[in-house]
Amino acid sequence: MNPSSPSRVADTLAIQDLVFRWCRAADRLDFDAMPALFHPDAYDDHGPYRGDVAGLIEWIRERHRVITFSMHQATNVLIDYADDDNALVETYMTIVQRYAPGAGNSLAQLTDAKFAQDSYVDLHSRSRYIDRVQRRDGTWRVWRRTLVQDWKQITEVPNVAPNRPGALVGQRNQDDFIFRERRSMGIDLT
Repeated sequence: MNPSSPSRVADTLAIQDLVFRWCRAADRLDFDAMPALFHPDAYDDHGPYRGDVAGLIEWIRERHRVITFSMHQATNVLIDYADDDNALVETYMTIVQRYAPGAGNSLAQLTDAKFAQDSYVDLHSRSRYIDRVQRRDGTWRVWRRTLVQDWKQITEVPNVAPNRPGALVGQRNQDDFIFRERRSMGIDLT
């Protein structure tokens, strides 16, 4: 298929949207949105977690209890089409997460380093999602995901600067400003 044909451009945009929606769901802990991004028989390999999507969501739910801030930034979304309904997607990811004091159990999945129980810890990661995506019944979804961790830095942060009074601060739930705006505009949250 011609890469600049309207249908191929539409496929590319749909797959990119799938990647970006995953980033928002992970950062806002939108557990209800996550299953729709994967096929029911999907498999995820995140390193510490390997298994089906229901297990992935529960793993994220538990691991992220101690993560006070999370930001996934997707760049270089490169798509190679195997055929009209199968593609291999390599997405470069920059991930920053802040762990609350005492987050030892969650951090133990990432490093053997020990951190002070009263300090925040920041994770900076450069990783890639390698996704096999498939179009089934007209919808592109992830069928197989593998997280490749290219670089990671974990830093203890003894002094966290507070936000200025009155600043709009992101929330890791559906009270975040984006969801309030969506509701006010009548945009479906599913």
